[in-house]
Amino acid sequence: MTDDNRRQNLREELERAEQALRAAEALLGQGLHADSMSRAYYAAFHLVRALLVTRGVEPRSHRGALHLLNREFVRTGLLTSSHNRLLGALQRSRELADYDAAAVFSADDARQQLDDARTFHAATLEFLAREGWRTD
Repeated sequence: MTDDNRRQNLREELERAEQALRAAEALLGQGLHADSMSRAYYAAFHLVRALLVTRGVEPRSHRGALHLLNREFVRTGLLTSSHNRLLGALQRSRELADYDAAAVFSADDARQQLDDARTFHAATLEFLAREGWRTD
């Protein structure tokens, strides 16, 4: 993968993340808490993929993405382990929201999920800027 391809893929993943954040906010506003929680997770997932693009690594699954993030960024000290825990919690909530019809989520639950995704978004953008991947 060329540097130009990486930068294009990075832009695409960041745009998908930002779309998912906007969708999570809109769904929260409509009282669709489980759907908002799912979109917040997907925002974070696209951010993970964006980070992995900078290393030329492409995950094959959601679990693989988190594993690679841990290997490439957390274990190396580029991101704190709190990010890994935050992402794990986002993933578990998304799985409940998407697959457990009995799971009930409040507006506060959905707002927390969205806030966590935004926290990871900010950390990702900061990292990308610091590493020279973002110039805007």
